[in-house]
Amino acid sequence: MNLFRKSRLAIVSITMMLVVAGYINYEYNPEREKNLGQTIYVNGKDSSEVDVVSIYEEQSSNVSEDTTSYEYAVNKENTIAVFKYDRDNMFSELSENYRQIIANTNTSVDKINEYQIKLNELLCKKNLITMVENIIKSKQIDDVVIIPTNNDNLNVIIKSKIEITKEQIAQVQQTLVDQFGINASKITITASKD
Repeated sequence: MNLFRKSRLAIVSITMMLVVAGYINYEYNPEREKNLGQTIYVNGKDSSEVDVVSIYEEQSSNVSEDTTSYEYAVNKENTIAVFKYDRDNMFSELSENYRQIIANTNTSVDKINEYQIKLNELLCKKNLITMVENIIKSKQIDDVVIIPTNNDNLNVIIKSKIEITKEQIAQVQQTLVDQFGINASKITITASKD
């Protein structure tokens, strides 16, 4: 019986070590480390050409590959309006759900406090996005939509009647990094000329 316990304990220990090793391997991705400080810029008029723009280096390279689902949509009219509508709808639904939970008489005080914090954070995030979109528009960009994702990435679509330069892309990227406090590798910028 004692031998059975020891072998079971050894199996559990080995399993735990494998889980920890797998987690560390998953979290540490050297490929991701190489790309820190880079944002993918998708040229809206030529969907097969992608420029990697870095605010930290003076280089860019052309890469032929599909990058995001937004690339295809950028060429359609009112794309930014559709994405803004969907994003604002999501914020409204979440906000309404949080308010209903807070207003429910069966909700515990702890849950009310938790959802009040979530509601405040959501409203702050929405206000920050609106403010940053307005800042970006002041950089000779006609329209912009910032779409946060579940994994704390930002998908950004910008539109202009004139050709968008790499300098403008770098300015937009720097604004996003400064205002959201996130790494540039978590930002994807897609640009389109009207």
